[in-house]
Amino acid sequence: MNIDKINERNWELLLSATQEKRVVPIIGENLIQVLTADGPVFIKDYVLQKLSERFSVESCADYSKAEDLIRQHNRLLQNPGEMTDIYYEIYDILRNVKLTVPDFLKKFFELCHFPLILTTSFVRGLDEVLSLDSVVVYNKKSSSDIAPVLSPKSSVLYHLFGRVGIAKRSFKVTDDDLLDYLHCWHNNDTRPRQLSEYLSDKFLLVLGCDYPNWLFRFFWHSIKNFSIVPANNDMQGVVMTDKIDSDEDLLYFLSKIQTSVFRKAEDFINDFIEHLGDRSLAVPQMLEEDILGGEDADIFISYAHEDLEYASRVADIFRGLGASVWFDEKKLEWGDKYDNIIQRQIKRCKRFVPILSRTSTLPGSRYFKGEWTWATKESAFRIGEPYISPVVIDDLVPEREETIPSLFVENSHIIRLTDMDFEDKVKKIIRLFR
Repeated sequence: MNIDKINERNWELLLSATQEKRVVPIIGENLIQVLTADGPVFIKDYVLQKLSERFSVESCADYSKAEDLIRQHNRLLQNPGEMTDIYYEIYDILRNVKLTVPDFLKKFFELCHFPLILTTSFVRGLDEVLSLDSVVVYNKKSSSDIAPVLSPKSSVLYHLFGRVGIAKRSFKVTDDDLLDYLHCWHNNDTRPRQLSEYLSDKFLLVLGCDYPNWLFRFFWHSIKNFSIVPANNDMQGVVMTDKIDSDEDLLYFLSKIQTSVFRKAEDFINDFIEHLGDRSLAVPQMLEEDILGGEDADIFISYAHEDLEYASRVADIFRGLGASVWFDEKKLEWGDKYDNIIQRQIKRCKRFVPILSRTSTLPGSRYFKGEWTWATKESAFRIGEPYISPVVIDDLVPEREETIPSLFVENSHIIRLTDMDFEDKVKKIIRLFR
């Protein structure tokens, strides 16, 4: 495995994934700094030094040792009311500090837009430093989740392991805390489901997270929902860690999951910017309009690609009457990469409109049939309201076709594109869900 090197094919894949908003950076505390009178100091060094000063000991090597020192301090106190803990002390140390990040990281975020940025750090204010729009903090509950579909134009910062506060164990400090948070990721009652689904097919850039081999594996397995073996030979991530030379087992693991390694985040980002050149990282029109489909898509149109002409006509009629439409005119059958997005759109729409034709009854594995299955499952949650509105475009008689889901026939009002009053029927559909 080559370290500090990515071949041109993988650079092209990475740049394309960035353009398509499929890259998620993960920022660790090793890249976050505190501004002091003597210049910027990395957050971990700053906190450990302040803890050492408060408890009159030599510099601590890590948070676990600092926690042990605080326990010893508490045992020596005559007044139990004077006892403290490492969580409060870190909160108190950081409550009024001003944060910054290295210039190369600022430049990276100025050039590239990411709908979601993860951080393993507990600090407050990183969103302001990077000019991000909103913050979500995981509090070991499933409710601390992201929106079903992220906006391509805004950025969410998600704290994977809590954020600094007064409450004890409300953020990750020690390795034991990290295991506790990751345990919650494996519990169906506490796992943030939408975030987990979102990450399952994303390209990860791990910057400034120096975990030992065993802990990194557990971390990666957890956030990728144990889907770590890529379906193809494409690179699926880049990890930046200066400890890689001393950890051959971690290097082997990363090579097995098609993840490249750089010793320094700065070197990777400089190479990224060089390869970026004049390439535009604006959201492609097809991805922004057809995949993300806006915030409030009224109609989801599902069709076989052979029926594109008729499906386009139906979509135009709905649009002309004031309804927003999810309609993939290119009919790109991407597979796993966009399954989650398409399923969310089906759940979000007010009406699912399957285009029925003789073509749609032909045997074989077709992507639109998967859409039909997802819509059928969604209809179970729409009891008492119309949800599926089939449109027949030829002389097909759906009631006579076993391949047409029974739900489309029994519980839906089927309309035909050839009906003289077709537009009036579409108006009625729109009026009903409004």
